[in-house]
Amino acid sequence: MRPYEMMVLMNPDIEEPKDEVAKIEEVVRSLGGEIVKAEVLGKKNLAYEIQKKKEGYYALFNFNLEPKQTFELKRVLGLRQNIWRHMLILLDE
Repeated sequence: MRPYEMMVLMNPDIEEPKDEVAKIEEVVRSLGGEIVKAEVLGKKNLAYEIQKKKEGYYALFNFNLEPKQTFELKRVLGLRQNIWRHMLILLDE
């Protein structure tokens, strides 16, 4: 397993961003990963509008995952309607 960091931008209209964070954690665990840290950074202004919205919720995840599973993680996150953007970074071991 390798360490990853992921930033996620979510729709500001969701009632509770912690519920969406819990669903993302569940996806990582279902792929055989282990969550080290998950944190909601709050609602922040966007640099440009996305779907006519000027704000979005940001969340930061640190987790360990097999490199082969990152493709499936990106695919599943891309299918989630409330997740607008995500960036996955491989950390130095």
